[in-house]
This record gives sequence, C-alpha cells and structure tokens, in this order.
Amino acid sequence: MSETLLQRFVLNAERNGMTVHRGEAPALEGAETSEAIYGLADTGSVVLAAAPDEPRARSLLPDRHVTLLREDRILPGLADLFAALGGELPSALAIVSGPSRSADIEQRLTTGVHGPGEEHVVLLPA
Repeated sequence: MSETLLQRFVLNAERNGMTVHRGEAPALEGAETSEAIYGLADTGSVVLAAAPDEPRARSLLPDRHVTLLREDRILPGLADLFAALGGELPSALAIVSGPSRSADIEQRLTTGVHGPGEEHVVLLPA
C-alpha cells in the first residue's frame, strides 16, 4: 500500500467526522471495538463484516465506536473491495463512513441518533 493511499484514507475519514489514531486504541468510556476487514481510501470508510466474534450490534449500538484497521488492508475504492471479496460476502457487511447522522426531524442534522455519535479509527501497522 502506498503512503498516498493511506493519506487519502485519513483525509477522507477525518472529513467524514471520524477521529483517526495511529497505533494504539484510545481508552473511551462505553466504547465498543471492532476490527475492520478493509478500509476504503476514496470515501474514508471502514468495512465491517458480521461474524461470530464480530456481532453487528457491536458497531451499531454504542455511543462511541472504535474500529481497528491494519494499514495494509486499505483499498482505493468500492470496486476494489468487491474484487477482494471475490464473491464471498458475509451475512452482513457494513461500510461505515462516519458518525451516525440524521436530518429526519425538521431537516436539522443530528449525530448519534441511529448509531454511534463518535467514530474512531485506529490505524495499525501492517
């Protein structure tokens, strides 16, 4: 993976409202931690796959969520993700691009309504 790809991921993740950390997960009260199968540089998104040791609720229910992402698992974009998956899709695949947002009520943007209000990504060395 190139440094440019990593930089693009970080820039886009931060634009989306994620807090990006390098190397060590922060201690955040009430946070749940998941491990991403991939990251997408084009959108700054993390890709979470449901598995027995990675239940979907872990990334959907807490107020704060931390995703661990190995730097060598960052792909350029969505087409690369589906090529990497090779047709083998998990029972649920979530592409998280920042804190939960909604403008359902009176067109006012609110975070954390339908999921975590804080999203953190911890980049781990390959």
